[in-house]
Amino acid sequence: MIPERGTLQFSPPQRNLVFKALNEAEERTAGYYCIPPFRWEKLRYDLLTREDHGWEPLPEPMLARVRLIQRTGVQNPYNFYRIELNDHSILSAAERENLLRASKLYPFFVYILTHEMFHLVRLSTILDDQADDAVPCPDSEELRVRDVSHKILSGYSDLLPKLEKFCSS
Repeated sequence: MIPERGTLQFSPPQRNLVFKALNEAEERTAGYYCIPPFRWEKLRYDLLTREDHGWEPLPEPMLARVRLIQRTGVQNPYNFYRIELNDHSILSAAERENLLRASKLYPFFVYILTHEMFHLVRLSTILDDQADDAVPCPDSEELRVRDVSHKILSGYSDLLPKLEKFCSS
């Protein structure tokens, strides 16, 4: 459940749900875009929550973000991305919407992570690479990401209530 108000962060069972949801979000996003496994493996990223080293605080209403951390190899340059979840905002929203049971929290995690996966795919393949640390997301881009995230997940009836609440279609 939710710890004291000042230090909201995922419990160990909730973190396990996050990583299980990440796998599902990857599968759904790769399936939507028909990304073959060998291409998906070239997307270099990690996922951090509040307890992880390197996690940086996010503004309170924000549930998550994708940051471009540009790393260049001498022979094979590549970009590395970081998905950061805002435990506090996610748990606050889940509490407000009565989603704290694992059976309800899991689909919420899938929604959030699918949304971030879509950002990741767009940033890594469609949009020009940005040099700064926090990748900006104009309103029109955010609306596009929400719409496509909704399409990716709309065939799954267990997620529809969460989509209607957190995703404009």
